Amino acid sequence: MSLVIDVHVLHAYPLSNLNRDEFGSPKIALLGGVERTRISSACQKRGCRINTETVLGDRALRTRRIPEKVAAELRTRGWSQQDALDAGQAIALTAQFSGMKLAEAGTTNVMLFVPESAITDLADLAATHRDLLAPAAEQARAQAEAADKTKPKTKTKAPVLDKDTKAKIAELKDTVRTILCRRNGSIAAFGRMLANTPEATVDGSIAVAHAITTHAGEEQPDFFTAVDDIPGTDNGSAHMGQHAHASGTFYRYATINVDELLRNLDNDQAMARELVYAFLTEFARHVPTAKKNSTAPFTPPALVHITARTDQPMNLAGAFEAPVTADDTSGWTGPSITALDHHAAAVNRFLGDENLLAAAHSGTADLTGVTALGTHIPRLDALVTTITEAALTPAGQQ
Repeated sequence: MSLVIDVHVLHAYPLSNLNRDEFGSPKIALLGGVERTRISSACQKRGCRINTETVLGDRALRTRRIPEKVAAELRTRGWSQQDALDAGQAIALTAQFSGMKLAEAGTTNVMLFVPESAITDLADLAATHRDLLAPAAEQARAQAEAADKTKPKTKTKAPVLDKDTKAKIAELKDTVRTILCRRNGSIAAFGRMLANTPEATVDGSIAVAHAITTHAGEEQPDFFTAVDDIPGTDNGSAHMGQHAHASGTFYRYATINVDELLRNLDNDQAMARELVYAFLTEFARHVPTAKKNSTAPFTPPALVHITARTDQPMNLAGAFEAPVTADDTSGWTGPSITALDHHAAAVNRFLGDENLLAAAHSGTADLTGVTALGTHIPRLDALVTTITEAALTPAGQQ
């Protein structure tokens, strides 16, 4: 049995292109025999992660450019550009993560996900152990080449080191690995995976579904011309082309495994509360920013429904397996709310409500006809607080 928080959002976005495919068109999905407009889970997770980190004031970096960031930090301390770059690359290699090496551009060949504070800590290490960086990097390169079975063996050999230097490099390696394996709230929430490095892996406690329109979707072309402010014989047209857009009411869903989150945070209840509150708030009102300056799609959600459960996550996308229909007066949002409400009622009848710890809803749409989505709480902040407290307050204290 797990304690989970589910958040369901119905969100009507106007004409926009919130998440593009390789051809520049809105992403799509097939569900219930019809094509829907889609926003990928990765698109939503990144936007919500960045916003949540901003609220918490504790950023994490998902990047291949740690050597470059460490070098920039060292340059502020008076190091030359080349010495700083060499040190940044060496300190990253010193971790000796299996399969990790430097790409031609000087970045790591794999993405690392670390708290932003790790950059300063690695720069401190580089400055303290400056004399060890070159032999440590040589040793790491030699070991990586020896372990790479996809390439022919080279003549690169590990440097000959005395016993004391080997011991110092081993200690430095352990310290670098510890820093790169450190976690903060963002990593505890969204997880981290580094192949062949179990100690760096963190099972994410937040899962996000692909968002889809509750109804059939259709790409809408937009022919445009760019006008030259200095007119000529071409009648002022400097460029013309065509963009693809879509619009519709999307069902968005995410779930937080509260037990997993607390384990990832070493049972830090205060941090868990802050993170849950921040993520639920950001997810509820999230608008992807692709092509934002040409579409301004900044609408509030029509419906936000949040539950705390003591059994398992419960995605309610089944409400829209049969696409909702609209007429010229209803739009898509009203029928979508009705379909979600009816489906939630069916799920509650089927499973019972003994594992439903709390349920509530809010939004900007007319919600007077809703019957199965729990208590109506007009303000989003109050809704999020109610569910957060219900999930994270010990049973004896509620």
